[in-house]
Amino acid sequence: MATARKGIRLTHVNHVVYLVHDRERSLRFYRDLLGLREIPSMTPNPDVTWLQLPSGVMVHLVEDKGAPIPERLHSAFEVEDYDAVVAALQALGVRIERSGERKDGQRFLFIRDPDGNLVELCTPSRF
Repeated sequence: MATARKGIRLTHVNHVVYLVHDRERSLRFYRDLLGLREIPSMTPNPDVTWLQLPSGVMVHLVEDKGAPIPERLHSAFEVEDYDAVVAALQALGVRIERSGERKDGQRFLFIRDPDGNLVELCTPSRF
């Protein structure tokens, strides 16, 4: 088995996956609210919708109407203007579950998508 010391070097996050119960509703959240771009699927699976951030990192929405949604697992997405994001979420009536500032000065907040998946929006880390 290879170890990190022997040559495995992770270089980038390629994609994250969210289980969703209603793909169209989730697409409106991730595309229309959070601004991700829908891109063509690279697989024949009709239950997967592909989205992409400006950085190239992808988000795959996998529709499974019966799947349980994890309570605490989440992905974090960096934002350019944290205060503008907070104002926009408040104006749209999106509930901010928790927010704060970490020891390195990184500001963060947590919201939930329409299926209850936890989503973190944050400023860049400062370490």
